[in-house]
Amino acid sequence: MQEPIYLDYASTTPCDPEVVNEMLPFFSDVFGNPNSLHIYGIKAKTALDKARRRIQNLINAEFDEVIFTSGATQSTQIILQRTMKSISANGKNGLTTLKTEHKATLDTANLIKSEGFELNFVEVKKDGLLNIDNLENNLPGNTVLFSVCMVNNETGVLQDIKKITEICHKKGILVHVDATQAFGKIHINVKDLDIDFMSASGHKIYAPKGIGLMFCKKPNMKYLRVPRANHEVEFGIRAGTVPVALCVGFGKAAEIASTEIGKNLEHIARLRKTLIEGITSELDELYINGSEKYNYPGIINISFRGCEGEALMMESKRIAVSSGSACTSNKLSISHVLDAMGISPDIAQSSLRITIGKLTSETDIKIAIEDLTKATKKLRKMSPIWDMIKSAADIDNIFKRRSQNGI
Repeated sequence: MQEPIYLDYASTTPCDPEVVNEMLPFFSDVFGNPNSLHIYGIKAKTALDKARRRIQNLINAEFDEVIFTSGATQSTQIILQRTMKSISANGKNGLTTLKTEHKATLDTANLIKSEGFELNFVEVKKDGLLNIDNLENNLPGNTVLFSVCMVNNETGVLQDIKKITEICHKKGILVHVDATQAFGKIHINVKDLDIDFMSASGHKIYAPKGIGLMFCKKPNMKYLRVPRANHEVEFGIRAGTVPVALCVGFGKAAEIASTEIGKNLEHIARLRKTLIEGITSELDELYINGSEKYNYPGIINISFRGCEGEALMMESKRIAVSSGSACTSNKLSISHVLDAMGISPDIAQSSLRITIGKLTSETDIKIAIEDLTKATKKLRKMSPIWDMIKSAADIDNIFKRRSQNGI
């Protein structure tokens, strides 16, 4: 049986062959510990420095502002936990974030809350964007650190990071940016954006899994360093032997991204347009969730009203996508992102996340349109919800009762 077409690039990406080739010698030939002083260690350290410079150049950071981690989740955990514990004082002990953040951020935020810190949330509009005009007045006075996703992992919504940092810095608030879905895909200049901290992962940009980065502006290093840590190992922020091979792969992927961002964005935006136009020409009651103006085009969250997300995903056998909803055995549940955006339950539970990468072709998109159209028409014929929608029933109240009754 032929493998389905991969349209889940926001989840992970295959390693670029150039990345693999550059990594291979560091698994067997150049295997030294970069902290060793002999020739094996020197060769490894030289390769590690080269990888760091490649990433530095991609985001316009300083060499020693790039710290290698196991991935964006670890970076976010370190930044949020250590910053809050280091500088919370004088009544300011609050972490502020959005309810639409990635689960890794929300889990860490809730852990911090359980340790006695305040956790605040600011609302987003129905398109998933922060209301920048009201942000300054809505920031809680106890905020020490504001954490925000640059590109939302479910909807692709692109926040105005520069404006956010300007507002926060006026109030003496530090800013952490989760750039997991943005790094290497759109242009990021950490100096221009005036970011304090940033997280990213390698496997989102055709590098291996298990490697990521933490960007930390130099003056903020003191908040993250472990007391009495060896500053020769990732500048005293992350202990342990650095995985040189993975760092080399990440660095190569960053170098490739630096030359391809413009071309990839144009390619992906064109395929997005083709996909949306193709599906909407065949089906009605479709909804694009998230801002259609401010987004990363490679992430498309579409609701196929009258279909359940997982059922649609399973019925579309020629493509591999993600569902924007989650079902347990005894209760209907919807995406926390779409829920926080105020998307009605029957629309939210019918969502799919379709994500396009640089390897996606026009043919892939044509097949996706055909598959999704066929699956939607089939499921709607069997759906009592679709019958109620067509008869103008009050679907929102039906879903509300089902949720309250644990159905």
